[in-house]
Amino acid sequence: MAEEQGDRRVRRTKAMLRAALTELLKTKPVNEISVTELTRLADVNRGTFYGHYKDIFDMVEQLENEMFQEFSALLHAYPADALKHGLRPILRDVFEFLQRYGDVSAALLAGDRDTRFLEQLKAMVAERVSLEWGRLYRFDNPREQAFCLAFLVGGVVGLIQSWLEGERKETPDELAALSEAMILRGIDGLNLPR
Repeated sequence: MAEEQGDRRVRRTKAMLRAALTELLKTKPVNEISVTELTRLADVNRGTFYGHYKDIFDMVEQLENEMFQEFSALLHAYPADALKHGLRPILRDVFEFLQRYGDVSAALLAGDRDTRFLEQLKAMVAERVSLEWGRLYRFDNPREQAFCLAFLVGGVVGLIQSWLEGERKETPDELAALSEAMILRGIDGLNLPR
């Protein structure tokens, strides 16, 4: 029982620190955030912070690693066979994941911030799409496959960034439907008037 309460307390403390970090990342880059201002905003003492992290960069790295582990598991839950029937389930799960991490994702993906998070996200999506889509579609030309992959990953990640930077009114299901239509049928799949 005491261990469970301790775990709950640790989760709550980390959540408060994460919320404070997210707020600070909206206005300044990671290298300008001090432990003092972070802990003050989170209403957590510095000793508690150092009990969990070496410094702000360690905190960001741990947060990114947690997110990428979960994101990787999400992507691996959909092998090529599951994608034969449509992309909406995996796309919905991706947008639900991003919605769950909303402000943190938006802060880490912000255009003028460190691009490491964005590049790692793109690499994970590209690797998975390349592997699984390579089983679904036969490309005669490897260069053509590379172009298609770059277009697909760039488009989906661009949509993610646009949604996260906006008001996020659209549901994960709406974004999944839009993404699936664009990926599988292009702009004509949206049935827009001409």
